[in-house]
Amino acid sequence: MRDLAAEGVVDVIAVEEGRVVVGGVEYADPASADGGSEVRALRRGRRPWTRWAVERLLLLAEQPVTQVELAAVLQVTQQSVSHVLRGHRFATRTDRGWVIGQRADALDDVLAEYPGPGGASTYWYGLDPAVRQAEAAATWCAESNVGCVLTGDVAADVYAPWRLPAVAGLYIRGLLDFTAAGFTPATDAEYTLVVTVPQDPTLWNTAAAAAQPTARVDPAADIELLPVRVDPIIALHDVLGSPGPDAAEAAEHLRRAILEGTWRG
Repeated sequence: MRDLAAEGVVDVIAVEEGRVVVGGVEYADPASADGGSEVRALRRGRRPWTRWAVERLLLLAEQPVTQVELAAVLQVTQQSVSHVLRGHRFATRTDRGWVIGQRADALDDVLAEYPGPGGASTYWYGLDPAVRQAEAAATWCAESNVGCVLTGDVAADVYAPWRLPAVAGLYIRGLLDFTAAGFTPATDAEYTLVVTVPQDPTLWNTAAAAAQPTARVDPAADIELLPVRVDPIIALHDVLGSPGPDAAEAAEHLRRAILEGTWRG
């Protein structure tokens, strides 16, 4: 509810917490020095999805990228990209485009600040290994004409194999019932597949960019099909939050692959 309220989708009154969120603006009622109260706006809810996406694209790029190229990939205006890059502490402009310096520090900053794609999740249970569950879920999405990308351990297993995936993660463009694909509804305490409809609108674009030049085209529809995985930095974020005692070690393995460029295979 907080995420939806921060996006301005709903208004929220949390009585016990003493918070009101109206139009994406959060208000509080702190006691003033004279014993009275003063309602004040705490923060605006819109998250800088475009900035985080630009940073991910530059961190993953093999060569400098122009503002025109960044805007085209993210399907935003050049003005939006220019606003992101102006005065950026890690981004530098060259004669061929923009690059990220101090890449390790820049990546750590992104991971520390990025809250995740957000959105609503459903949980499912299956008996097959996690990779096979992910493939079955993705196939069901394709048959249902719902776009999806894999994330977490299953994506990391392709970018930088390290541990056997225990849970399958999927981002999809719309809610879908996976019982027909052989899954049983589960809770967030016990599941083998988590499916999320993300709030981050850039997730699909950066996933497609990371898949190049292997993205496929459907000859019948003459449109580019979505790649099967999120970009490596989103995958890294999700691995860091995944269960298992070796999650941190698996995340560090993927982090090194991102910094060294070996995630491309």
